[in-house]
Amino acid sequence: MLRRFEPLLPTMTWLFLIIVTAKLTALIVDAFLPPVAHLTCQIEAPKITQHYPFTQAFGLKEKQTKTTHTPIIQKPKAPVVSLKGYKLLMTAVGSPSMALINYHGKNHLLSVGESINGFKLINVATDRIQLEKAGTIYWLSMKQEKSKRSSISVTRKDKKVQPTQNRLVEQIRQEGDTYYIPKELVDEMHNIKKIFKYIAINPIYKEHKLTGFAITHVKHGSVFDHMGLRKRDIIEAINGKPLTNEGDAFKYFNQISTLNQLSLTIQRGSERKELHYEIY
Repeated sequence: MLRRFEPLLPTMTWLFLIIVTAKLTALIVDAFLPPVAHLTCQIEAPKITQHYPFTQAFGLKEKQTKTTHTPIIQKPKAPVVSLKGYKLLMTAVGSPSMALINYHGKNHLLSVGESINGFKLINVATDRIQLEKAGTIYWLSMKQEKSKRSSISVTRKDKKVQPTQNRLVEQIRQEGDTYYIPKELVDEMHNIKKIFKYIAINPIYKEHKLTGFAITHVKHGSVFDHMGLRKRDIIEAINGKPLTNEGDAFKYFNQISTLNQLSLTIQRGSERKELHYEIY
């Protein structure tokens, strides 16, 4: 069996000699040379907190782009326009069309084209009006509630009646339910603003439909007092035609100067009366 390993004996002998020689050399070096210092890293590498662009890292020139900030232009806020405080009391569709507007307790009668606080009246319907201010259109509607009726107030300050009007009022004659009125007085009172100084009325609505006008005030000694009209009277018809909208009453008002006679159907308490007026 030893004969098998005989060819390997020279090689193994050389390897053994090399290992022994290396070991002896290391022992001699350790014995005669100073020890080598053992170095350790005590400082940690700093963390990179700043990043440089690619062009700067390689020494290239970077094109600088100018950033322009467009200033933000704020449009001035438009003034808030409100119809709060305005109430539409009555309208009259005719020639001219008119509207009675209450603003903070004061009544203003406007014809188409006239203005109130910058609001110009441009259109009149039976239950609403169209106003214009600064190029903007506004609608003001009339409240038509059964339990809450729009009212027309009257100036209750006692003012002296003009002598001419007082003289004409005294010329009114009465025969039963027929009253004779001078035409000169009719022409004198053909002014809606003047009329509402001596009388106040409420439009009455039933199921959102006009059924008449209730008289809420008659100035004592005025032309309407002499014409037989009383507070709480309800005017239901003119010349036998029922009043179905505000324009019906104003239509007769516009034609009053051409009429020779006029009749009013009124409800006074439980009694219905017919008042006749002859204009001479």
